Amino acid sequence: MPKLKTHKGIKKRFKVSATGKVSHKRCGSSHLNSHKSGNKIRKLRKRSFLSVSAETARIRKAARVRISTNPLAVEAARAEFLAEHQAAGTTPPKSRRLRFRGRRAQERQAAAS
Repeated sequence: MPKLKTHKGIKKRFKVSATGKVSHKRCGSSHLNSHKSGNKIRKLRKRSFLSVSAETARIRKAARVRISTNPLAVEAARAEFLAEHQAAGTTPPKSRRLRFRGRRAQERQAAAS
């Protein structure tokens, strides 16, 4: 079976974060800005995140980046990670990104302990 190719248009327009969220540039900020207020132009500079999970999954699949990442599971794992450190009275590591392990790895860890 041949290798799957990334969709180059999606790769240029969307970015997938480490937690699996998909961000994109807002429309309407490229030209014809003279009649827009400064407040609106400042708001248009910020990147936006897709809110529909079906759309994010479709974009991640086409971009071939973190296809099976579930942002809700990553947030839950991060909250659990921080709660464990608070209960132990230690500070969490300084790395900004918490690596999320898959469901099977979590099940193996739960069975071992």
